[in-house]
Amino acid sequence: MNGIVSGFLLVSALGLPLLLAFPPLHRRLPWPVHIALLPAIALVFIPVDLCIELPWFLLGTGLGLDAGSRWWLAISVMMWGVIAIFLLPPNGRNVHHPLTSLFLLSLTGQMGAVLATDMVSFFALSTLMGYACIGLLLADADETIRRAGRIYLVLLILADIILFEAMVMAEAISEDLGFATLARVISLSNSLDLYLSIVLVGFAFKVGLWPLHIWLPLAYATARPATALMLWVGPVATGLLGVLRCLPLGEVSAPMPGGALLFLGAVTILYVIFFCFKRAQRRQQPAYFATIVTGSFVMGLGAGLSDPALWSGYGDLAPIFVFTMGLVLAIMIVSFEWSMAKGEISGANKVDRTLLESWFEAFVHWGRRAGIDTLPDFRALWLARRDGLRQKRIWQRAFDAGEYFLQRWSFALTLFLLLVIVTVVLLFLDAAAVL
Repeated sequence: MNGIVSGFLLVSALGLPLLLAFPPLHRRLPWPVHIALLPAIALVFIPVDLCIELPWFLLGTGLGLDAGSRWWLAISVMMWGVIAIFLLPPNGRNVHHPLTSLFLLSLTGQMGAVLATDMVSFFALSTLMGYACIGLLLADADETIRRAGRIYLVLLILADIILFEAMVMAEAISEDLGFATLARVISLSNSLDLYLSIVLVGFAFKVGLWPLHIWLPLAYATARPATALMLWVGPVATGLLGVLRCLPLGEVSAPMPGGALLFLGAVTILYVIFFCFKRAQRRQQPAYFATIVTGSFVMGLGAGLSDPALWSGYGDLAPIFVFTMGLVLAIMIVSFEWSMAKGEISGANKVDRTLLESWFEAFVHWGRRAGIDTLPDFRALWLARRDGLRQKRIWQRAFDAGEYFLQRWSFALTLFLLLVIVTVVLLFLDAAAVL
């Protein structure tokens, strides 16, 4: 294929969604999200490997598509198309333009993370996707979902800090941060164990593995099935892709980190089976099925990290597994959304407390009763603690005020999008000059 055409498609897969994120543009187009997906759809059906390098941008940016990432791109295109059908109005025009802008920004970050061929590009684009997903999560203005968004915001900030440290460490070990050579160089480093620990902890925050999963049950409790699918294809699946690319799978044997992944994946699956499915409504089942898929994938990563020969033999099946499970999830979401539209499945119930919060409240109640019956000083201590927790609601009101302010900060959002569009245009001009 002509290098200019392939470079144009790779840049357009990111540039077109960013361009359509401008409210004056997408408000005048029917189905703007599906129009933004057209370059990515074309890339899926091109049967050759594509790659473009932009060495002057950041520490060296690359976009590419090979056989493995094509499976990820295919399921991403299908899922975003399904999500857009059910989350946006039926006529294809979204009168609430901030939602469409955030949707397109999240789509850009997720697609870019799939196409990224180096650690810097993946980190930058996945960060854009994560914060845009928080805005989409808060769009329903439900208190439970807003609480989930606040918890995920804290976890995402911590994950970005940790993964930035991993990227700095990788840059110190290897001057080339491309995924094609990073795993081999890292496997020969003396800092391998520290690097593996940082990467695993950082992506555990992003993906929401047990016991860092608190925000996922809150979001799944009242969110629509399409929103749950967005959370899986966005933060969760992209985080799994990051683990797959950043770990030296097939290059080194690491029994302890691999065993930790096997344990966390198994616990995640058991947690969903024994604690979530019992209390889950019918419309929540696709979300928890996605969590089981996540746990299974993590167990596969753990097995590959423990046994390099096993990953060398079966590692190529990982993208096919994600595509198959994503296809099943998309079919489930379509059926559940249609059932909800027909009234066969009830809407969301207001579930304001997680199981952990209920246990904590019961423990506080026990402490108060123990103080009343036996230890007055102990009772006073518990009451003081309760008053301290009540004062923390001031921070919650501050979060609410910030969300209210950001919803009306359209001028700053427009300037930010303009800056991103100018950057993409410069990238395309540079790519055309190189090719």
